[in-house]
Amino acid sequence: MPKSASELYHGLTFQKHGIPQFTPEPNENLPIHYQQVGVSIGDVGIWHDGSFDFLFNACRPSTHPINGAYGVPQDFVDFPLSTHDISKRAYYSPGSIIASAQVSEATLNMGGSSVIPGFPITLGSSITLNIRSKEGAILVLPQGASRQNLLPLETFRAHVRKYSAQWYTFARDFLSSTGSLFVVTGCDKTTSWGIATSSTTSSTVGISLKFAVVGIAESTLAPQYQWKDFSSATVRMSGENWPPGTENQCIFIRGFLVSRQIPLLTSMTNKILRRGSKAALSRRNCDVVRRYEIGGETVSISEREAREQTEDKVTSDIQVLSCD
Repeated sequence: MPKSASELYHGLTFQKHGIPQFTPEPNENLPIHYQQVGVSIGDVGIWHDGSFDFLFNACRPSTHPINGAYGVPQDFVDFPLSTHDISKRAYYSPGSIIASAQVSEATLNMGGSSVIPGFPITLGSSITLNIRSKEGAILVLPQGASRQNLLPLETFRAHVRKYSAQWYTFARDFLSSTGSLFVVTGCDKTTSWGIATSSTTSSTVGISLKFAVVGIAESTLAPQYQWKDFSSATVRMSGENWPPGTENQCIFIRGFLVSRQIPLLTSMTNKILRRGSKAALSRRNCDVVRRYEIGGETVSISEREAREQTEDKVTSDIQVLSCD
């Protein structure tokens, strides 16, 4: 089955910038306070199909306007941040091109002088990208992008682990039975972008796309960009809804994937009980390691661990994994 455009775009993960966002723009149904800044450090939500869906921000108080969309979990405790807790710097230079396949040629056609060396911003200017690959994804950043990262990572990880049970209770109406929460600890944001993906079922072919300046937005006087001559490629462009310099378009996210372990442990314990190990579980000094096949995967667990995990689900049900 052919990959979707968002699946192809996920190939940019191998560039080690984080998880690429096929939809960098903020959700228009969220409060305007959130739309103005976009994805931020401390955001808790769900990542799926190339998008991050925001639920609440763990680093803002419950009364903050950003947390007004869905509210916050019961007994919510925020993780307050100061300015020195976050590093921020200009990371991508204007005209940066990030691709999942090697760009074999980039031809610049200047329609006039350019204020930004090496990349078109004047009317009529364009850049043509040629790649040879069976499938590929390209991200173009006409005006560059910045990078933000949380510094007290381990302290924040402990906070996530402590309160994640309440967070899952809060998010149960938004998550699938196997879904996991994602907590943002880093993000790359820009003011404008262009995305293109393409694939073929035949042998390796050349993909040629032209990224051009087609006008100037009347309301903001910012350059307007457009993909041209993109053939069968799927292309997306940033909108023109925000004042110049508004970095609310998130192109990469980094953070923690908070994975629930309760269903696995419950299933594991039930299997032990059904297989006649109830007596073994009752022996206080028994610590025999046994192996069980659960969901096609062989899992090792001691009978003492199985008993303890059943008695203390809240503290043992969360696995916080780095997702960079």
